[in-house]
Amino acid sequence: MSFWIRPAREEDLDEIVALNDLAFGGKAEGRIVRDLAKSSESVLSLVASDDKTIAGHIQFFRMLLDDEPVAVGLGPMSVHPDFQKTGIGSGLIQMGLMALEGAGEQLVFVLGHPEYYPRFGFSADLAQPFECKWSGDAFMALRLDPAAPTSGRLTYPAAFG
Repeated sequence: MSFWIRPAREEDLDEIVALNDLAFGGKAEGRIVRDLAKSSESVLSLVASDDKTIAGHIQFFRMLLDDEPVAVGLGPMSVHPDFQKTGIGSGLIQMGLMALEGAGEQLVFVLGHPEYYPRFGFSADLAQPFECKWSGDAFMALRLDPAAPTSGRLTYPAAFG
């Protein structure tokens, strides 16, 4: 099967939520995606699709840095279990980061697998100076703009509770 990446559409939302529920084995990530879609905090939502099936989804959302909208969060990202380890997740991340950089975004944060995200340039060391309710090896940052802030207080959207 061959999939391509496109922006998520409003009519995709139920399928994206179901995909997140399946991929994560629970309802939390699907609820986050639905809440972000209903808010102004979604920055970018992409799907990997073959026009019949959505095999993957990635969500980017607005984060505040010292109360200013200069940071973006990545997540959730989901790939259907039948298509995991096929490159869909990597393609979604790469396409999303290119779009964010092209849009002038400065910083991207992710709470994710410390063995996976560094291959895309994410670093726990870069995230460490930022004050956030999450920290540790799984909390990582990627600087898209060399002039981006190097520390500050991060605020996640209400969708993350």
